[in-house]
This record gives sequence, structure tokens and C-alpha cells, in this order.
Amino acid sequence: MTRFAADIVADLRARIVAGDLKPGEFLPTAKEITAGWGATTATAYKAMELLRQEGLAAKVVRGIGLVVTADAPAVAAAWAPPPAHGDLVRARIVTAAVELADRDGLANLSLRLIGERAGGLVSGTFYKWVRDRAELETLMAGAVFAGHPPPKPAGTWRAQLERLARLQWRMYRRHAWLARTVSFTAPGASPHVTEHTDAAARALRDRGCSPAEAADLALAVASLVRGCALALESEDPRARRAEADAAEAQFAFGLARLLDGFERE
Repeated sequence: MTRFAADIVADLRARIVAGDLKPGEFLPTAKEITAGWGATTATAYKAMELLRQEGLAAKVVRGIGLVVTADAPAVAAAWAPPPAHGDLVRARIVTAAVELADRDGLANLSLRLIGERAGGLVSGTFYKWVRDRAELETLMAGAVFAGHPPPKPAGTWRAQLERLARLQWRMYRRHAWLARTVSFTAPGASPHVTEHTDAAARALRDRGCSPAEAADLALAVASLVRGCALALESEDPRARRAEADAAEAQFAFGLARLLDGFERE
């Protein structure tokens, strides 16, 4: 795909979103594209093919040319550029690191193993895609939280906080290393992580808390869950399995008492 063809498609996509080109109307012909954009005929036909591939254009029955499809406005509005190569490589690295940390533990991560699992990346090129170990761990935590967005608001503020806290608890139990890598307050915290505290703060604002108070209480809930997970994560793996039920009971007790305190305020 030539970049110029993509530019032509982007211009026409924008005109569809703006309503300048409506469903059923004719799109520019190859001749009009070559004249209007200064493109070669081959580039014009490439742009027309891309419009069809995206679902923005369809051939006219018993006619010549392309028309805007009925779905084109919605398709054009929802369009997003494909991820850059660097983003794809970084995603492979993060996925590989999460899988290895789940299997072997955070302390046993190595560039060699991550590179092999990520599709044969050479360890010497690793920091071309990820700045350092700290950024990798932030990305790993963000990837886990991205797969577990906050539940949709429903019920009382307390019910919302309980669902959110239990979701985080399940994440920590599934990924024993997660509690050591996640941060809800660091400047570089993943937006997927802070989305959880934002959801808790919204529930607390609905209760009548001020924005500042809601933010503090939301952080208290997240810190309680993470603290319980850290205490469990620090145990020997065999002891961790043996103490799973006790840890669950301690977490539930701590969460209930914390929310009881919120209600009394």
C-alpha cells in the first residue's frame, strides 16, 4: 500500500464523517482522483480498492464507479489506524513477560526467555522497544488490568466497591507477581490501572463524598486489596496454596470492615 493512496482514503473518509459524502452518493472516479490529488492512475485505483476493503465504497450495479455504502458513516467514524510495528513488538514482549512471570515468577524473568517467547527477539534489541525493567513491569501490570476493566456501575456504592475489590483480588490471585508491580499513584501508572481507582471514586462521589475525599477512599480500597495480596505473595508457594482459604477470609474481613468504616463517616 502506498502512503499516497492511504492519504487519499483518509481525505475521503473524513468527508464521509463530515457528511459531505452521503450513503448512495458517488465517490470520485479514478480520473477525478488523479486530477484532484495529483496521483497516478495506479495510485487512484489502489485508493478505490482500499475504500472497498474498508467497507466505505461499493460498486454500482450495472454502472461504472463507486458509491458510498450505507454503513460508511459508522465505519469511517470508528476507524482507527493500525498499530505501528513498534507497538506490535512491544505488545509481544509484554505478553511474553506476563506468561513467563505467571509460570516462573517475577524474579526469574530474563531478557533471553522473554525474547524467545516473543518470537525470537534478540535480547540486545530489547531496550529498543521497552526502556527498562521498571517500564516493562508497568506495562505488564497495565496489560493485566486492561483485560479486567471495572464492572459497569450497578447497585449501591458499597456493592460497586465490593465488586471492584473482588475483581482486583482475583487478578492478584491469578498473577502472584502483580501486587509487586502495580502502582495506583506513580506518575507513570498505567491508565488501565488508574481506571479502577477512578471507578471507585465515582461510586464514592455518588455517595456524597467530595472529589478529594472520594479519591482518598478509592485509594484506600485499592491499597487494602493490594496489601492482602502482597502478604500472600510473600509466602512460600506451597504455604500460599495451603493458606488460600485463610487469605480469602482475611481479605473479605478486611474489606467489610473498611467499607463499614466508610458507612459510619
